[in-house]
Amino acid sequence: MYKAAIFDLDGTLLDSARDLEEACNYALSKYNLPNVDSRSFTLRLGSGRCKLIESIVNDFFDNGKKEIIEEFLKYFNEYYDAHLSDYTRPYENINEGLKILTESNIITAVLSNKPHEFTIKLVNYFFGDNVKHISGLKDGYEPKPDPKALLDIIADLGVRKEECIYIGDSEIDIRVSKNAGIKSLGVLWGFRDEALLKKEGANFLASNVSEMVDIIIKQA
Repeated sequence: MYKAAIFDLDGTLLDSARDLEEACNYALSKYNLPNVDSRSFTLRLGSGRCKLIESIVNDFFDNGKKEIIEEFLKYFNEYYDAHLSDYTRPYENINEGLKILTESNIITAVLSNKPHEFTIKLVNYFFGDNVKHISGLKDGYEPKPDPKALLDIIADLGVRKEECIYIGDSEIDIRVSKNAGIKSLGVLWGFRDEALLKKEGANFLASNVSEMVDIIIKQA
């Protein structure tokens, strides 16, 4: 049994794509631009807000991108801060799974590329005491797959790397696990498909929360 299970947030614990998409569309509307395509937008998620917005700005603008990205971020944050839980919901049985892990004396934590203040709000709102340690993207840290934040969480939790597993839905999550030297568990209900997670070298795959919990409890 692992002593600590560290989770990605968007696409792993929370189905948050629509609220993120709405925030991007709000920002696009400020430039009289069309909404993003929902499917292609979902495939951009996972690398953090700045990378997401850079990719969207690159689709529409040729010049002055730095200034536009800063302004776009302002519009995005303005909308998202007010609407971050309009449509966002935990995936099916996630809270039950987190409760089982907690009752099994497994420390639960979240590491997200979402800004720290948004991560705190969402995790506290949806999961409360079922998550013991929360970390979003903070000043002084690079987004995943840079391993510094993950390694700092492991140190803060007082566990060894071999006693931890990182759970996520994207190639970014598998890569940060490798970079930190810990096992990875790819979930198949999020923003990426099984073929990609296998290609990235996920140590384990789970198609539902029950499988995820069993792996965390039984595979270490």
